[in-house]
Amino acid sequence: MFAATVLGFGRAIGETMIVLMASGNATIVSWSLADSTRTMTATIAAELAETVVGGHHYRMLFMIGALLFVVTFISNLVGDVVIHRLKGKLEGKR
Repeated sequence: MFAATVLGFGRAIGETMIVLMASGNATIVSWSLADSTRTMTATIAAELAETVVGGHHYRMLFMIGALLFVVTFISNLVGDVVIHRLKGKLEGKR
């Protein structure tokens, strides 16, 4: 169950286009949870084609992509460590 949750979390981060459409695609951040929003993956998908190659905005979009990669990698790593520890305990190795 935990592995499925971690894999589902990683997949949810990667589902860009459905999130882009479902979230309302608003570029303004609001404190209200009922307002439309835009996720980081949707920001990359919506803005990358319109930026100047090599410009500051272009580099920031790639930094967002790298940040998403790091978050996904760490969540998968934590999930793998927890699963191996639980597996070891259930098999009686620890």
